[in-house]
Amino acid sequence: MKTLVIHPKDNSTDFLSHIYKDKDFIVINDNIGNSKKRKLLKEHDRIIMLGHGTKDGLFGHKKFMIDSNDVATLREKEVVAIWCNADEFVKKYGLKGFYSGMFISEIDEAYYEGVYGLTTDEIEKSNNDFAKILGKHLDSKNILEKVKQEYKNDDSSVVIFNSQRLYSSFEND
Repeated sequence: MKTLVIHPKDNSTDFLSHIYKDKDFIVINDNIGNSKKRKLLKEHDRIIMLGHGTKDGLFGHKKFMIDSNDVATLREKEVVAIWCNADEFVKKYGLKGFYSGMFISEIDEAYYEGVYGLTTDEIEKSNNDFAKILGKHLDSKNILEKVKQEYKNDDSSVVIFNSQRLYSSFEND
């Protein structure tokens, strides 16, 4: 499967690079412009979109790198969408793939969501574990089940919170 990764440079989401590390994917970290982006989206079977965002799309370089203008092409693809509230974007536009809802990856997000008592180390461990596990299961059938099964820690409120906000719109999940 020909895969494109869109992961805007941002130190706070560097951990997500574990998802595509050592894989033969085209990776976009910089602002490449809309026409080049649209061309690349059309040329790939799977689009992995990672970073910060909202229900309206994926942020990058002080703008949306993925938004409603990309939906027609994305509907024809398998997607992996990991950003805060990607679930609203995926559901609104009827995309197929694996995606997250609100995802705590920083201490301020934990406070905002009312999840207290976490340490930065605990959040970093959760981030790294999640990214490595998702990378391991990218090509698996039942990706949601496999990721949730392995990304589990009943003693970690951040893992519990994040796990409850992972979704799949694949028929076999």
